[in-house]
Amino acid sequence: MSTNNYQYVVYGLGISGISTATHLANRNFSVIATDDNISALENFRQKTSKDFPNIKILQPDQISFDKNSIISFSPGIPLYFPKPHPILDILSKTQAQLKCDLAIFYDLNSQNNFIGITGTNGKSTTTALIGYIFNNLNISSQIGGNIGIPCFELPQDQQNFYYIFETSSYQLDLISDTKFNIACLTNITPDHIDRHGTFENYIKSKKRIFQNQTNDDFAIICIDNPNCKKIYLDLIAKNHPAFMIATSTNSILENGLSIINENVYINLANQQFEFKIQPFIKGQHNLENISIALSTAIAYLIKNQQFNLNNIEKIIKIIEKFSGLKHRLQNVRNIDNINFINDSKATNAESTENALKAYDNIFWILGGRAKDGGINSLVPYFSRIVKAYLIGESAEEFAKIFKNHQINFEISKTLETAFKSSYEDCKKSDLKIKNILLSPACASFDQWKNFEERGDYFCKLANEI
Repeated sequence: MSTNNYQYVVYGLGISGISTATHLANRNFSVIATDDNISALENFRQKTSKDFPNIKILQPDQISFDKNSIISFSPGIPLYFPKPHPILDILSKTQAQLKCDLAIFYDLNSQNNFIGITGTNGKSTTTALIGYIFNNLNISSQIGGNIGIPCFELPQDQQNFYYIFETSSYQLDLISDTKFNIACLTNITPDHIDRHGTFENYIKSKKRIFQNQTNDDFAIICIDNPNCKKIYLDLIAKNHPAFMIATSTNSILENGLSIINENVYINLANQQFEFKIQPFIKGQHNLENISIALSTAIAYLIKNQQFNLNNIEKIIKIIEKFSGLKHRLQNVRNIDNINFINDSKATNAESTENALKAYDNIFWILGGRAKDGGINSLVPYFSRIVKAYLIGESAEEFAKIFKNHQINFEISKTLETAFKSSYEDCKKSDLKIKNILLSPACASFDQWKNFEERGDYFCKLANEI
């Protein structure tokens, strides 16, 4: 696509927006920066006016949009719900194009290879693991996107480069022409309904990762999740052109990749392999993540005619060394048989369920700004809990649930108090192995800037002992 005649409007000036605007300006495109928040405009002006005088800084109602306007719209801004954003009316009147930074990045770098990973849970760990595998195989690549690295901070003007993007449903709603050479779907459970309106809309957004694929591409789906299996079967029924790879951790697939306990079964491209695997990262959910990451590496091997026993063995050995993602079941340290586990990235019950499945003898620190449904879905795992320590806005609400199920708990209010109490209780306990688990099942915004800040503080407390 020729981009020389377009006017880029960067709408939303967070970290990714600033990166997008300054990069496009560096490439001598016509760039307008805007935001619904006046203070964000002033902050952008202070940061960029000296080095980027060619960027126009305007309020939204000061911009003249037309069919040659490409709007880089921040995925963080609600577009359809709880109410339609005014930009939708502008689009209908002017025929301007609405995209996100990732879609524009693709327009400028489509000669390279794009890997997209989406799903409700597991996409960050899966993205990081794919990046780890590719790095250890010396494949020119880098991870980015929703995992925290803005796409325009990645290397560009590359040849045969692999961009590995964690991709959110918000981003997928803003992608029309982008094609992922390898598209991965981990799982889908109810989340972000406030932004999508219905669960059905959320599922449709996730499915968009497979659009535009051709017979040179790969679609990888973990079919253990019923919503993902439905998408997989629908794509098959509609003769989706991509090479389809189903993965499972529940059953051995006749056509796909399965990981059952410590065994890997591969039935793909008219070849069958069986391997042992002993990953460092634990839990059933991580086997699902590994199945997607291993399938992605196999897709690379198939594409490059390197699909053989020796190369798969090499990849499995790389996977076994992967120590996991920070803030996601991160083993911070062990003191006198007390494990300190930072799972701050578990901002909903589905994520925390994976943590409760992975451990016993849990001294559980949880709470924050509760999501719809709270922690009711976690009741089947309460038998694994020795004691719970409640923090944040949800403390009183969760206390009622624990009281009803006769679970030992205390309202700690703050993470520091919860940490100190849990550590003292562990030291008094006669249990052989004890696990202090920060897995909040809640958003962090009531007390923290983000889940990273919350997790970093937990790590700080553990490392100060």
